[in-house]
Amino acid sequence: MSMNILAANVAAISGAALLALQPGEPDGFAHSAADAARYADSACHIELAATPDGLLITAWGEGEAGSNYRMVVTQRTGGGGFDIVQEGDVPLSGSEDTLLSDILLDTDADFSARLSTWNASGDPVCNWNERV
Repeated sequence: MSMNILAANVAAISGAALLALQPGEPDGFAHSAADAARYADSACHIELAATPDGLLITAWGEGEAGSNYRMVVTQRTGGGGFDIVQEGDVPLSGSEDTLLSDILLDTDADFSARLSTWNASGDPVCNWNERV
């Protein structure tokens, strides 16, 4: 495929890889104490990590029965762009962050990512935006 997508995996990272993506780890992006506080105070968030294969976009959220999520990644290239949409049920986790989705993108493209979560009643719980 020539769409600049190297891979798209939903909840397929190993536990060891998850540990490497926690705030403060050397992943190619500076994580400050403010970033860690933003993550802790939010019911969902997106983390970015530079890897040898590209840019890893990881969506995290807190799960309760019946809640769901939607992540939209818009990738722009020289002649246009396209959206990648991943959505589904949030795994039940209580108040702990749970991996919702991950996408690996070519680092030569401009992109934005938006994550939204809703509770079982359909009320918005969290919105998070990132742009690189």
